[in-house]
Amino acid sequence: MKVDAKNSLYNIPVLDVLDKSFSIYVSKVEVFFTIFLILNTVNASLMYAAKLFMPSFNPPYDSVDKLLTWLINYGVSAITIFSPFLLASWVVTSVGNSIVAKYTLDILENKRASLKEYVTSILTSSLLLRILAVGLITGALIILGFILLVLPGVFMMVIFSLAIPALMHERLSILNSLRRSKELTDNRWWKIFLLLLAIFIIFAVTYLLIEILLIPFYQIYQQFLVKDIVRIVIISLIEPIYPISVTQLYYYLLGWRATCMKETEIKFCHYCEQLLPHDAIYCPNCGRKLN
Repeated sequence: MKVDAKNSLYNIPVLDVLDKSFSIYVSKVEVFFTIFLILNTVNASLMYAAKLFMPSFNPPYDSVDKLLTWLINYGVSAITIFSPFLLASWVVTSVGNSIVAKYTLDILENKRASLKEYVTSILTSSLLLRILAVGLITGALIILGFILLVLPGVFMMVIFSLAIPALMHERLSILNSLRRSKELTDNRWWKIFLLLLAIFIIFAVTYLLIEILLIPFYQIYQQFLVKDIVRIVIISLIEPIYPISVTQLYYYLLGWRATCMKETEIKFCHYCEQLLPHDAIYCPNCGRKLN
């Protein structure tokens, strides 16, 4: 199918990307659900462990000065305690998202997908360091953008959203992964933002429904453990949509870029130097077959 480069530049089929992402997810729901169930269980366990080390929250109300001093000290203690656990949670989540991205890419390319090989490849090579470095740089730029002004943060989130799929698929370096993401998102950031916004809305609605469904567990039975288990299970069912959709978008844009480069490449006949169309097999001037 011939690609109209001028129109395809802006007309990213957001609904089509989501539809194909859901199709991939449904076809391997047991794999994606298991990955995120493990991730969310580990992350929840880390947060529970962090809370065990937290001092009790008993602020003094004798005076404003004592209260402020106590709050500052408590905040410092909380940050000190939670930081290692948050770091561990971030590493686990980054690895999980990378595995899902690689698994999705292999499905798209009709390759044999093996979770054991992905985990081994990540943990026994420099790939893990590159994944964490890309995530750290991207996260830092997004946070800095949101601190300075909301729009730069959104822009950073969009242009670097494809860095992990690019890293997993092309085995690029850290900076080249970020550069490839920027190349693929150039002049299309509005459409990509709509895709990310759609995913965010799906997540927000799902989380809201979870909290509504869990109200009986909280008000009637006081079953906190059951409530957390149900939350983890439902969240694990919906969260794979993000890495799958981003990977699907990366694969679509990568194919679009390759097709457009092929169509816009200038070709000449080596025999008579006739200008040729991109799909020419024989020279229209001298009639010779092209290599």
